[in-house]
Amino acid sequence: MFESLTLRGGEGAIVWGYFTAASLTSWTIQQTPGAWILSAVVKSADTFKLQQRSVRFTAPRKGGDLCFPVVSCQMTDATHLTATLGQPGG
Repeated sequence: MFESLTLRGGEGAIVWGYFTAASLTSWTIQQTPGAWILSAVVKSADTFKLQQRSVRFTAPRKGGDLCFPVVSCQMTDATHLTATLGQPGG
């Protein structure tokens, strides 16, 4: 369908169940063949919660929330995060 797609937003979060693992701002998701890559500025983060299974990236959008499962996640420094995401809706 698309060779590449870029999504951008202001507010978002990585959540683990009902807990916020990271509160994000200025996020970008780049779709490339076989991967979705999230880059974001971190407002706050709990490294223990970020390392748990079944964490997901969510962001508000018109009509509901954008939702991606997080495959892997790393803090690149104290204020930036990168993550590999699974297929949307997961």
